[in-house]
Amino acid sequence: MPMPRSIKVFFILLAVIFISYQYSGCSDDLLGTGGVTTPMFGGYDQGEAGVMMTLSALCYVAEGSTNALQIRDSINLQLADSNYSTGGDWEVCWGPGVSPTGDNLLYMAVDSTGDSLKYAICVRGTVFNFANIIEDIEVWDMEKWPFSGGGDSVALGSLKGLDTLLNTIDPLTFFSLQSYLNTLNAPKQKMFITGHSLGGAMATLITKWFLDLGFTSKFKLETYTFAAPTVGNISFVGTYHSQMTASGSESHRCVNNKDVVPFAWAGLPEIISGNIPTTVPPLVAAVIQTAHDYLKDSVVYKHVETKQSLGSFDPQNCGALGEDSTYFCWVGFEHASNTYLRLLNADTINWNRRR
Repeated sequence: MPMPRSIKVFFILLAVIFISYQYSGCSDDLLGTGGVTTPMFGGYDQGEAGVMMTLSALCYVAEGSTNALQIRDSINLQLADSNYSTGGDWEVCWGPGVSPTGDNLLYMAVDSTGDSLKYAICVRGTVFNFANIIEDIEVWDMEKWPFSGGGDSVALGSLKGLDTLLNTIDPLTFFSLQSYLNTLNAPKQKMFITGHSLGGAMATLITKWFLDLGFTSKFKLETYTFAAPTVGNISFVGTYHSQMTASGSESHRCVNNKDVVPFAWAGLPEIISGNIPTTVPPLVAAVIQTAHDYLKDSVVYKHVETKQSLGSFDPQNCGALGEDSTYFCWVGFEHASNTYLRLLNADTINWNRRR
């Protein structure tokens, strides 16, 4: 049955609430699991997480541009800064792949300073345009996961975003991501997959794609997501966990405890009951409750792996509690990539640097 237009409007408004002031149902881990266990994968390292969050944040460099070569130069300029957690050791080796309208972006970076190469696939999160908002919240329908059998399904908007990313090309070689990965002869060298916000959701899908296409025979895989909303159903999550375990891979879902975005879409009522990130205005609570009521009767989402809690900071300049503008200010602060970097004791990004 098509989703009523009024309910779609609620979802769009909810997405705007989630990404307000950003630069750049069932509960989280327990309800609606259907018997699926939620593991905490070993191997989490805060220093490593700081490197991955830095690489994720740099996806937002030159935001608004569709010139892939210009974006590549801008990212490399940032990566040359030895003060960042990346230490000046990383550089772009593929991409960025940018969609024609600039809505979606990912790039690959390599650290060749150690005894063996380390690679990272880095996916950009939400930019404030209508196409990205729709991708964020087109969750009222699920589609069958196309790369494996069974009952695995994912959010329609996320699947569209993945298809867009996999069809982007490197501006120098014109290779797709898959073609480039096939050229690498790197037996069991490290491959990270990472992203923030929508980029974290897409990093989860790219991880599953990576597993399904058998790339773990070439690389040792480790995924770090930050502020990621849910993307898949219970079957998808069960298959994800099984494949990660069987391949000896690791996965870490890093969360600021006061960030609303990780509560979408498996945990919406907790935003209201927990006053996340601060006192929830009545209109916002009504929107969230409406979205939850629709989802719990139609589709059930489940987060991959147990969350890695990073703690939280309170903003200093968001006004008096109880005001709508105060709430939106808190939402933006808690979700911002630089807030996540601070929580990881990592240097924040200087967005004013120019190529």
